[in-house]
Amino acid sequence: MKRFLLHIVLFLIILIVSGFIILCQADGHTDAFYTKFTTKKQNALIIGSSRAAQGIQPKVINNLISNLSIYNYAFSRVHTPYGKPYLSSIQKKLDPNTSNSIFLVEVNPWSISKQKGEELDSTYFEEQDSFLGKVKNPNSNPNLTYLLNYYNGRNVEILTKKGKNYHGETLFVHSDGWFEVKLKDSLERTTSRIKSTVKSYKNIRNEYEGKSNVRMAFLIKTIQFLHEHGSVYLIRLPVNDDMLQIENSLMPRFDSDIMELSRMLNTPYINLMPSRNNYEYTDGHHLNYESGQEVSKIIAELIKKEKL
Repeated sequence: MKRFLLHIVLFLIILIVSGFIILCQADGHTDAFYTKFTTKKQNALIIGSSRAAQGIQPKVINNLISNLSIYNYAFSRVHTPYGKPYLSSIQKKLDPNTSNSIFLVEVNPWSISKQKGEELDSTYFEEQDSFLGKVKNPNSNPNLTYLLNYYNGRNVEILTKKGKNYHGETLFVHSDGWFEVKLKDSLERTTSRIKSTVKSYKNIRNEYEGKSNVRMAFLIKTIQFLHEHGSVYLIRLPVNDDMLQIENSLMPRFDSDIMELSRMLNTPYINLMPSRNNYEYTDGHHLNYESGQEVSKIIAELIKKEKL
């Protein structure tokens, strides 16, 4: 009996150790978010939704602005609208000794809107029940809290999802937080994906009421916090005409509200929406790889001019 129990214990130890070793192999291929919770505290941040996560490339900006090492800490429309959970996570990710730095705050109507039936106050936000609110240490490698509770794949996929996917496409979160999405597209596939995304967002639009004063207040708090550590720039990334029409129906005065906020907080607003037809998109609202490079370069050059 003792021998049998010893074998059981040894088996469990081997199983636990093997599982831990597999979890330690998690990296930028694992999913769109995990790597962001495994890097050290940062001194400069890009924050916002998936538009910023995919569209603003830190390497391009860092190459153009001397002595800058900006990190992409943007996630998604669902997980990182402006509120207490995102602000708290940003505060944990930023090195408290940071000064004279640069922060890019991507804004769009979805990130400051209220969903229908959503109970919003200054203390409770639905996203605090996601990894955003539950991962208390976003600077741990491996981050077991995330992997054990919020990784949706099978553990074996941590080992198998390396390199390009079965379409020969790249989906990878780099060490600087940028989520690279490089698709192997034909015009037909791109057109079909854009139509599907626009249709989806028309339905999503019906789930939203419009501007949330609570989320707007936390956007202000986020900007004020970052101002304590350096210069803040509000960024509106471009989308195609169909997506812009949906967003205008959600928040017709969005640009006016952000410009007013810009003046109130003395925070420059870089609005790239007027030049939206100069760029290409993977799905109508995420910039493709080449356009992301171009937009990142424009942002860096505008910041350099502003700081001269």
